Amino acid sequence: MLTTVLSAIFVLGLLVFFHELGHFLAAKRMGIRVERFSLGFPPKMIGKKVGETEYCISWIPLGGYVSMAGERPDAQSEGEGGKPWEFQSKSVGARAFVIAAGPGANFVLAFIIFWLFYATMGVMLVDTTTVGRVDVASPYAAAGLQVGDEILEIDQAAVDTWEDVRERLSTGTGASLSLKLRRDGRDRTVQVRYDDGGTAERLGGLDYFRASAVSTVIPDSPAEKAGLRPGDVITSVNGVPVTQWYEMVEQIRVRPGMETAVSWTRNGQSHQVGIIPNTAQDLDRETGDVIDIGQIGITQQDHIKRSPIGIVTSAGLAGTQLVAVTFTIVDFVGKLVMGQVSTDSVGGPIAIAQMAGDSARQGASSLFSFMAFLSINLAILNLLPIPALDGGQLLILGVEKIIRRPLSLKYRMVWQQTGMALLLVLMVFVVFNDVTRIFR
Repeated sequence: MLTTVLSAIFVLGLLVFFHELGHFLAAKRMGIRVERFSLGFPPKMIGKKVGETEYCISWIPLGGYVSMAGERPDAQSEGEGGKPWEFQSKSVGARAFVIAAGPGANFVLAFIIFWLFYATMGVMLVDTTTVGRVDVASPYAAAGLQVGDEILEIDQAAVDTWEDVRERLSTGTGASLSLKLRRDGRDRTVQVRYDDGGTAERLGGLDYFRASAVSTVIPDSPAEKAGLRPGDVITSVNGVPVTQWYEMVEQIRVRPGMETAVSWTRNGQSHQVGIIPNTAQDLDRETGDVIDIGQIGITQQDHIKRSPIGIVTSAGLAGTQLVAVTFTIVDFVGKLVMGQVSTDSVGGPIAIAQMAGDSARQGASSLFSFMAFLSINLAILNLLPIPALDGGQLLILGVEKIIRRPLSLKYRMVWQQTGMALLLVLMVFVVFNDVTRIFR
């Protein structure tokens, strides 16, 4: 519980700080007076005024804000154009820059996290080409590939890692590929024929072998309490034999909070014990809904090796990762708006706290990866054209740019008040989702 609370405070605090820092620095750059920089919403807990700005921490930890002179439509000084240091006195472009700087700072934070991860950890390579899964309906099954086959060459080009395999499969041309395999000590060649030759068809239906061996056991997890140790090989879950990691995971995922018989071997000796998996949340792979899954707190002993890379290459990979995650989230939001994804999948502060705690228990890299993902979420959420969000303000500025005059004070006040009401309803809804998910 303490880990969950502290992790949530750390993650949300840093995300909110960066978001508001973006607004703050942009306002300063545009010559706008910043009256207050607050983490949290009123009432104020503590604060200190430095120069023209009061820096404070407030009691309601659901966000933060930067209060600028003349920002509210009814707060601009009398006189045409107001004072030169007021927000509303600036050009449309300057105001748009200040507003967009908040979400922009969250994108920058995510990029920095990805960059540091690649620069310090390098890239992870799967040091095997042994097949662990062949989907029955895939072209690979039709070509005769089997679990345990070792892929040696693709179109006469040698492959040493699974990344090599994926690259050769995805960049291959034509309607077929030639794969040289080793099975039971003998080499053979098969011809894989595709229907459309698209990337999804070429990369889908095939995965590498992942043994059901334990690499690490998370402290205070169900697995640790049951006596599992690194190096143990799980052989069955609830009576179902497993030889690969994904088979074991699938059996445990469907049993959150239910006692589950887990068998494993250690130094040639067999062991079995009943384990009650923790309940965690994940997205359903088919519907996109948030569902409860079981986890026992172990990580896999995989064929992973790390390959160091340079700063420039790390930056390129970080940018690619940022774009990929952004498009994934935008796609999800689009499906949510179109009704293709259930609103039950929308989580609020409680769900975020739970996921932050789960990530922290898996280690620092997992926690910061979650933070980067959440930072991009926050940026995209704030860019939605909803009144009171940054996107809603940008929409108003766009209208002003088109009609070449400011909107009336009355209209801007109604727009802002409508936005606050919508945000309140949304907050109540996501908290309700969180609470019902706990008791479901």
